[in-house]
Amino acid sequence: MREQMNRSCRRLALLAILLLLPVLAYPRILMTPYLQAVTKTSVYVLAECDSKEAVRVEYGTTGDYGHSTTAGSIAQTGASPSTYVHKVLLSGLKPNTLYCYRAEQGGSTSAGASFRTAVEPGTSFRFAWLADVRGGTGIHDMIAARISDANPAVSLYGGDLCSSSSYRSFKDEFFRPRELELASHVPFFNATGNHERWSTNTKAFTQAPVSSSGKQEYYSFDYGDVHALVVNNEITSTMGSPQYRFAERDLKESTNKWNIVISHKPAYCEGGHGNDVEMEAMSENLFEKYHVDIVLSGHSHFFQHSLVNKIHHFVIGTAGAPIYTPENGPNVLKYAADYCYAIGDVTPTTLHLVVYNDHGKVLDTLDLEKK
Repeated sequence: MREQMNRSCRRLALLAILLLLPVLAYPRILMTPYLQAVTKTSVYVLAECDSKEAVRVEYGTTGDYGHSTTAGSIAQTGASPSTYVHKVLLSGLKPNTLYCYRAEQGGSTSAGASFRTAVEPGTSFRFAWLADVRGGTGIHDMIAARISDANPAVSLYGGDLCSSSSYRSFKDEFFRPRELELASHVPFFNATGNHERWSTNTKAFTQAPVSSSGKQEYYSFDYGDVHALVVNNEITSTMGSPQYRFAERDLKESTNKWNIVISHKPAYCEGGHGNDVEMEAMSENLFEKYHVDIVLSGHSHFFQHSLVNKIHHFVIGTAGAPIYTPENGPNVLKYAADYCYAIGDVTPTTLHLVVYNDHGKVLDTLDLEKK
C-alpha cells in the first residue's frame, strides 16, 4: 500500500513539473520598460527580458494604441543566466505629443505607460537633473519621487547610477520601483560615471540618440531651444582625441539658443575630487569659445555653483552617494554639503534652474535671459 502511494505521489509530482515547464520556459519581461533617446519624432523603449524573442511595443495617442513595432536592437547584460535588453524604436511620431505604450513578449505584457515627445524650438519645457546615486537607495527613492512630482519632460543624469558596473548593482541600486516609475514616463540621457563605467551593463541599459559622433558613448542632442553635449569622462577627451574633435565640431555647429554640457566629472570644483583636467581644458578651449551657458556635473558628492569666464559650472553630485565637504574658492558662488538635484525651466528667452536638497529646500537659483 505504502509503495503504491509513493508511486502515486511521484506521478503527481512529475505531472506538476510537466504542467509548469511551459510557464517556466515562457519568455518574460523582467522589469518595467523605460524610455531613452527621445527626439521630436522618436523614442526608444527599453525592456529587459529573459530571452531574445522579439518584443513588440504597442503605442498610440490613446489607450487603444493603434500602432505596434518590433524594430530595434538587442543587447545582452552581464547577468547569469543571461538577460537581454530589447531596445525598441518608435519612430514617425509627432513633436510635443503625448503617447501611450506597453511592451509584449510571448504572454508577458507590461503595464501601460505614457511619454511626451520632444518639443519644437520656441516651446517651453522642464527638465530634471540628478547624479551619483550609488548605494544611497533611500535618498534616491526620495529624489526620484520629488522629480516625478515636478513633472519634467526629460531628465539629464550625471552618471554613477550605481556603485559598480555589475548587473546586480544596476538592478538593486538604480532600477528601483520609484526610478522605474519615473523613467517609464520621463526619458533620461546619461553621462557615464566612473562607477558604472562604459561597461557591458552600461551599454546594455542605456541608449543614446543618433548624433554626428556616430557613437553611443558620447553624443549630443537637441531638445526645444537647448543643445546638449554629453561628455564621457571614462574615454579620453584630450586635445586632438576623437571625443575632443567631436565636441569642438558639435559646439561650433550648434545654432540653438541655449548650450548645455553634461558630464560626470566637473571642470571646476573646490573640495572633493577637485577639477578634472581634461574637462578644464575643454572648458577653456571649447566651452568658452562656443558660448556654453551651463555645465552640469557630479562626481564630488555635494552641491557647488561656480562662475568661470561667464559659464555657470554646477556640481550637483549626490542623489544618494556619501556626502563630501565642499570648499570655498575664488569662483564659487554657493555651496552646500547636502544631497541634491535640480529642476530647470527653459523658454525661448529664459533659463531658470533651481537646485534642491532631498527634502525640497532650495539651495540655489539661477536665472539667465537671452533676447
